[in-house]
Amino acid sequence: MKKELIFFILILLSSYTYAQESEEEKVVKVEIIKNNSFEQSDTYGENEFRINFFDLLVVPGLHGYYEKIIDETSSLGAAVYFSLSADPVVDRRFAISPYYRLYFLDRKDYGAKGIFVEVFASIAGADDHESPDTITRFSIGLTTGRKWLTRQGYTFEPFLGFGRYLDGHDDGSDNPGGHFRFGISIGKRF
Repeated sequence: MKKELIFFILILLSSYTYAQESEEEKVVKVEIIKNNSFEQSDTYGENEFRINFFDLLVVPGLHGYYEKIIDETSSLGAAVYFSLSADPVVDRRFAISPYYRLYFLDRKDYGAKGIFVEVFASIAGADDHESPDTITRFSIGLTTGRKWLTRQGYTFEPFLGFGRYLDGHDDGSDNPGGHFRFGISIGKRF
């Protein structure tokens, strides 16, 4: 019986030693890497060019945009519009519109994308409905929209906004007191 008891104790000790060795082997290394999502957008750059295809196909007019990304939640930009028709759908012949944007929600992936709100100003040359002359119009307004950004840096952006003219050409005349901004633009960030 002594031999059996000694044998049993040896088996218990060896299994205990084996269990400790197994626990030591189960140690898993975990490495934490800092991931600042806006750093990924630097690979796409901080500049972006877009064309409003809605204006190009419907109005017809060439409406181009340049946007400079400030950080993951904001940007500055300018839009330039030229009418491509002698009798355009809108009264504007040309326009220059600087803007400032704030981005919300999906900004974590590549920065400066997602839902946005934009404040803009506009200086435009427009047809005067009371004379054959072209008048200069000034407006300020708001735009809202949504921007998607692909992994290759291409952007897609539908937007809608309204601007109010501040020039006094609309008092009692046929000239409109404001203008809508609507578009579907496609661009490239670099």
